[in-house]
Amino acid sequence: MEEHGTWLHFLYYYHILPHWMPEMVPETLVVVVVLSVAAILASRKLRTRNPSRFQASLEFCVTALEGFVRGIVGEEGRSLTPLIGTLFIFILCLNLLGLIPGFTSPTANINTTAALALFAFVMVQYYGMRKQGLVNYAKHFLGEPIWLAPLMLPIHIIGELARPLSLSIRLFGNIFGEDMVIAILILIVTSILGNALLPLQFPMMLFGIFTSFVQALVFSMLVSIYIAVAIADHGGHH
Repeated sequence: MEEHGTWLHFLYYYHILPHWMPEMVPETLVVVVVLSVAAILASRKLRTRNPSRFQASLEFCVTALEGFVRGIVGEEGRSLTPLIGTLFIFILCLNLLGLIPGFTSPTANINTTAALALFAFVMVQYYGMRKQGLVNYAKHFLGEPIWLAPLMLPIHIIGELARPLSLSIRLFGNIFGEDMVIAILILIVTSILGNALLPLQFPMMLFGIFTSFVQALVFSMLVSIYIAVAIADHGGHH
């Protein structure tokens, strides 16, 4: 798709970006820059006593995310909170970007969700190997008893590879469907009433805020579960 219809079209018009690059790439970079600047500004002048309301709100969000991750992973969740929390906030912002007029949701493109799922897949393998060691982590793919290894090994590998596929398709399908419904409602209004302002899509946009939050939460929750399984002791009960 070579159509560029967002506020970032000028990047292609002035040949700052090549036309073969989809607009989800600069849109994603906009989210990265905004979140980075917000994190830098939010971490400045933190006070241990009499924190401001903004700092108290941030601390509440961090505490809630830590409790969410620890509730799934256990005590290991404290060290995983920065990863899972950043992933949740990043995906949430990508989902919500499409609700702003003049932008689209990068997660409504399968390439974005596939990249996120592959990142999650790599992190699951990394934490599993770091916790158990390469040899012990590889052993759980063989299953028990060991004589069933020729059968269990391909099953475990297929199951492991199915996880990023499931993560990417689930997130893409929900956000893409949501954005398509909003676009269709806007098209219906403009085709029937012309330029008359009738926010028929507004209830769907409110629902989109809710689904954007839910999809980011589900993605983060599944990644947490996968990591919890990867770092679990497979030598005992499964």
